[in-house]
Amino acid sequence: MKEKYEITDAELEIMQVLWENKECNLAEIIEKLSVNEEKNKNTIKTLIHRLTQKGAIESKKINSKEVIYIPKVSERKYIKKESNNFLDKVFNGNINKLLLNFVEDKKVSKEELQKLIDIMEDKEN
Repeated sequence: MKEKYEITDAELEIMQVLWENKECNLAEIIEKLSVNEEKNKNTIKTLIHRLTQKGAIESKKINSKEVIYIPKVSERKYIKKESNNFLDKVFNGNINKLLLNFVEDKKVSKEELQKLIDIMEDKEN
């Protein structure tokens, strides 16, 4: 089933804050993003509103003035979805091409490669 949300790079920064902290209010998100003039408070509010509309986060009113934001999409689920999208888009779904690309470009150390082999062997058993 295709997920109904597509998280942009700017929205992903907010999601990462929420995943790390489980829940945050607006002030905490702004503080953790080290917002500068390029990313003002209104931009953050807009991004949060979009994430809420997409169903990626939910808002809960704590009192008359404070709202906290909670991720509805787990980081693991997001990574899995994006990994599959990347694999399909760039490598036509061929995991061998993906792995060979990293191995051939020496982006994977011998130790990492051995760990991958060990994981694959464990999956077979």
